[in-house]
Amino acid sequence: MAVAMAGQPLHEIGPAGAGFEAAALGFTLALAASWAGPAGVFWAGEDAAFAEEGAPYPVGLAQYGLALDRLIVARAKKREDALWAAEQALAATGAIVICALGGQGKPLDLKASRRLLLFAERHRSRCLLLMPASGPSAAWTRWRIAAAESNAAADELGPPAFRAELTRNRSGQAGSAFTLDWNAHERSFVERVQEKHVAVFHAQARQA
Repeated sequence: MAVAMAGQPLHEIGPAGAGFEAAALGFTLALAASWAGPAGVFWAGEDAAFAEEGAPYPVGLAQYGLALDRLIVARAKKREDALWAAEQALAATGAIVICALGGQGKPLDLKASRRLLLFAERHRSRCLLLMPASGPSAAWTRWRIAAAESNAAADELGPPAFRAELTRNRSGQAGSAFTLDWNAHERSFVERVQEKHVAVFHAQARQA
């Protein structure tokens, strides 16, 4: 998974199906936290996206691993405004930008995703495009996310767990699936392999 995403400027993330919107958001926020550097994280979303999942809760975001002093959230009434805000944020070298779009309206066109890609490439920043629809896209990878069963003991609350499927990969093969646990303290994902855990996101995966 780290190989597929490392260094690439634009990635598309969406729910694996109805009911997994929260899982897709959680995966996106965790990925942004694991990659965040001095430029921080910028989260631009249209009203429809925030309406579906609720307003960001600062205490919860901090516990999830996001540094609040390096996080900016922008809420836009229109999709065009959210895309514009994401483009402007990508102009900050090294920034990690989440562009969250709701499920209503037309799918994002290829031109819009190409603009995000160009801004990210030009300024060596990275964009996570969070949206449920799957139209044509300039993203290097496309991921479909579902919630995974907790790996904790029966009487314990385990870390957030995700089932991540790589459905598109411009730089290699697609079709792989991963079960990942999110370690908020270390700000890294851990992949489950034969009931053992192998860390897949370390400092080397945070390269811009």
